[in-house]
Amino acid sequence: MNVTLAVLADYANTSKEGKLNILGVFSEINPPVLPWNLPQMYVVVSMEAEPSEAGIEMPFSTLLWDGDGKEILSIEQKIIVPQPSRPGAHTMINNIIALAGVPFNKPGEYAFYIRVAGEQKRQIAFRVHEPAKGPAT
Repeated sequence: MNVTLAVLADYANTSKEGKLNILGVFSEINPPVLPWNLPQMYVVVSMEAEPSEAGIEMPFSTLLWDGDGKEILSIEQKIIVPQPSRPGAHTMINNIIALAGVPFNKPGEYAFYIRVAGEQKRQIAFRVHEPAKGPAT
């Protein structure tokens, strides 16, 4: 299983035809205050499976860590690789995880780690900035 795309976005979905739609890809968060809970974000991962992997159930993990190595979030899923559309073809799998209220307590570097069957496949790094200071009063 290969991860071909891994991004953070404001919104994502798949159409009834199976097309992946991604809106507002980002790598920086500018909170109004800290600590702050981000109202909504999507972790979008597209994978390509080999024909020999069809029918296999694979553990899929999404972990969020801060720059100090502290785990903030862990999501465990099972993905069953579908049969390819034609014999010998690769299978594309899109996994969209909608998150609401993810807490960010401090500015700095953060990353989502994408693991398939226990093997790290991709890292999605992003930065949370210090809130902007208002004008002096």
